[in-house]
Amino acid sequence: MLTALGVAAGAVVLGLASGSRATPAAPQDKADPRPAAAPGCDYLGKGPTRDTAGDLSAGIQACELCHVGSTKGQAAKFLKVYQSDEFVLLNESETWVNSDIHSHATKCLTGPLGKQMSANLKYNVAEAPACLACHSADKSPTKPLADKKYKDFATADGGVNCTVCHGLYERWQSDHYKTPDQEGQPLPWRSKGPDYKWERGMADLRNPVVKAKLCASCHIGNSAEGKVVTHEMYAAGHPPLPPFELASYMEAEPKHWAYPTDPKLKYFAGLPAEDRWSKFHFHPEKDESYLTRHYAVGAIAALRAEAEVMLADAEASIKGGDGIDFARFDCYACHHDLKYPSERQKRGYESVPGRPTLRTATGVPASLVAKHAEGIEAGGLKGKAAGFEEKWAALRKAATSRPFGDPKAVQAAAKGVVEWCDAFLAVQCEAAAPLYTPDQAKRLLGMIQGAATGPSSLADAEAAMVLSWGYLTLAKEAKLPLPDGKLQGLSKVFPLNVRVEPYSAKGTEGAPVPAQFPPRMKAVNAFESMMFRDAFLGLTGGK
Repeated sequence: MLTALGVAAGAVVLGLASGSRATPAAPQDKADPRPAAAPGCDYLGKGPTRDTAGDLSAGIQACELCHVGSTKGQAAKFLKVYQSDEFVLLNESETWVNSDIHSHATKCLTGPLGKQMSANLKYNVAEAPACLACHSADKSPTKPLADKKYKDFATADGGVNCTVCHGLYERWQSDHYKTPDQEGQPLPWRSKGPDYKWERGMADLRNPVVKAKLCASCHIGNSAEGKVVTHEMYAAGHPPLPPFELASYMEAEPKHWAYPTDPKLKYFAGLPAEDRWSKFHFHPEKDESYLTRHYAVGAIAALRAEAEVMLADAEASIKGGDGIDFARFDCYACHHDLKYPSERQKRGYESVPGRPTLRTATGVPASLVAKHAEGIEAGGLKGKAAGFEEKWAALRKAATSRPFGDPKAVQAAAKGVVEWCDAFLAVQCEAAAPLYTPDQAKRLLGMIQGAATGPSSLADAEAAMVLSWGYLTLAKEAKLPLPDGKLQGLSKVFPLNVRVEPYSAKGTEGAPVPAQFPPRMKAVNAFESMMFRDAFLGLTGGK
């Protein structure tokens, strides 16, 4: 059930072979029916459609010819002639097959849990477009969900595979391994910019905004793409999705990529300064914290995804629908053990006591990032940070003004949040200046540390969990000491990683995805705020 996690989260722009099949010439591009992206991210709204990109390729068979190990298949040639191991790891397909649970995404639908859900929902989840939209490769991404059929999905091609995140189209696949006309020259693909690649169908996953929006489209939802987990699905057996935090998810996955700041990828160390951001969206470690940038972008992209799904629900409700789906609200507002004394009562209520609110685990990180951005002059980010609390408070008020929200008020407020997030992400998408310098990264880490033991987090296990994941990820990048003994103390409160054992994707049918959820759910249900507070402060040295 964990879908577009690591393949999207840290995926790299591949620079060597993915197959040897010829691609027919693509016809002239037509207008893309998708809505335009925010200003500053123009190429996000471009790209090929099914009619313009040539033959579709949704499988990984071609990818495996080169990306299965540096000494196997065609990779040996590219390693010897083009030093491709200085650009990518060459273990991409092998890692995905053996260790990445995304390879089991479609199998989940036919396993025991999928069969249980089919029985409860009275339809076959293994063939339902509403399920396959996140659990498989969509071969018709521009077709409305209502018009999609089972045949529009590549169910035989291994779940959430390479093409789900990197792009379906064979047009880029054949282009990215073309050899140069003159011997001794580098592969031409590496010198191309993101616009060129996206027009041929490859998503610019090096851009943290593109990456975050793609991951969030499944891990939170995207109504326009038909990727929405409803309360009905949860009641039928779909496990609750863990809170989404991009940087921690990237670190949690078995990596089939390395960051461009990693010394093992020597290609990036030798790049001209003007190419670092424009082509590969990074800055040297001394200039910007790579994971802090992803943390900030991921937090805002997560909130945007939540607000966009609420907006779609509100608009449908206004037109005569059933109202805003219960799944848009904090699950644990209702599904929690009654305790006395109660941290929830101590925290107080935004509206009428007992009325479900929006998810704290999504709101708190976004609030921190917005507040932090008020101190960043670079790229004009400070100006875009203004007004967040007003927009976010309006949405929370609209969502609690009556049980499960006032649709018209939610519509207006959610639109405001989406627009604010788009403006913020537009700066993150294209601003060439380093935004998260080492000093700014340190300041954000301190804000996360303080918020993790604040009233909102101590009253909400998921908020405490996601803030702790973020802190651990960024502290590791900053090379701060994290003593094993102290880590073990925090691990007694909840899992320190969104991924839990078993890590391997091999094994019995249906494993390992269902195994990911019980430890986290048990920890949420058993959460004791003071136990967490003491363990977290013991690790971080806070007060």
